[in-house]
Amino acid sequence: MRYFDASALVKRYVRETGSTTVRRLLSLDTPATSRLSEVEVASALVRLAREGAFSTAERDRALAAFASDLDAILVVELTEDVTAKATDLLRRHRLRAGDAIQLASGVFLRERIGETVTFVAFDRRLTEVARQEGLDVEPRRR
Repeated sequence: MRYFDASALVKRYVRETGSTTVRRLLSLDTPATSRLSEVEVASALVRLAREGAFSTAERDRALAAFASDLDAILVVELTEDVTAKATDLLRRHRLRAGDAIQLASGVFLRERIGETVTFVAFDRRLTEVARQEGLDVEPRRR
């Protein structure tokens, strides 16, 4: 299973470096993400439109597509178990709160399903910590 953090999911709706990779990875099997991604992806799309990267109509289409796509994504809810894991990660690693929740959600998912979870993200610090926590990481850095 592949777990996508919000920065990876945004690349599904915006053409930028990594977009092709994300679209390919999303098509391979059932993707997963945190409930937090619902807000983080919307925030990124709104910010990009506000900064002129695309029009309001394009923003609204992207937001609608993301809302529709969420039906096909396994969403890890922000439970007490996930937030406790995130707090533990914050104690042990230099992470921002949102990144800790994303990573904790991936770790929680791995523990819940009992199989390998590949963490898809484009933040070097976050992917390094994901590796330290025993998750496979994509895209692989050379």
